[in-house]
Amino acid sequence: MKYLILVFIFALSFNVSSKPVGECDGTPEDAIISLPSPLQEWGQIVCTPYGHIISNKQGYVWSNVGSYSPVMIPSQMVRTQPKKTGNSSYFTSIKMTLLKGKEAKSSIELFETGFDKSGTTPKVYSLSVTSISGKKLGFNFFDFGDSQWGMWCNKECDPNSKFMILNMAK
Repeated sequence: MKYLILVFIFALSFNVSSKPVGECDGTPEDAIISLPSPLQEWGQIVCTPYGHIISNKQGYVWSNVGSYSPVMIPSQMVRTQPKKTGNSSYFTSIKMTLLKGKEAKSSIELFETGFDKSGTTPKVYSLSVTSISGKKLGFNFFDFGDSQWGMWCNKECDPNSKFMILNMAK
C-alpha cells in the first residue's frame, strides 16, 4: 500500500509539471505542451491570447541582466505588434541537448564575457524551438546547480543577451 501511494504521488507530480497553464482549450494535437528536462524545472508553457510562450515556472523569475525586465520565448516570434492568435500559434518542436567538450567550453567562455570567471563549471544546454510558422529560435542555458542562466543563440550566441533564472524560494 505504501508503494502504491508513492507511485500515485509521483504520477500526480509528473502530470502537474507537464501541463501548460493559461487558457489552452482548442490547442491543436501537434502542439508541444511539455518541456524537456531540465528546462521543465525552471520553465513552463503558457497559453496566452498571443499564442503559446515558454516562460518562468511559478516560483522562478526569468529576467534580463540590469534591466530586470521579464524574459519569455514566444511561439509567434515577431519583434513588434503581435496578433491575438490564441492557441493557433504554438511550438511544433522543443529540443534541449547537453553540450560537451569544445562546444560547451566555447559557450561558457562567451557567456563569461563581461562577468568574473566562475569557480564552478556549469552544465551547458542548447535549446532549439520551432513554431507552427516554421520560424526557429535558439538559446543556451547554463546550469550552475544553485543558479541558472540563459543566453539567446540564434545564428550566433550573443553575450549581451544573457538573462538570469532566479529561484525565488532560495
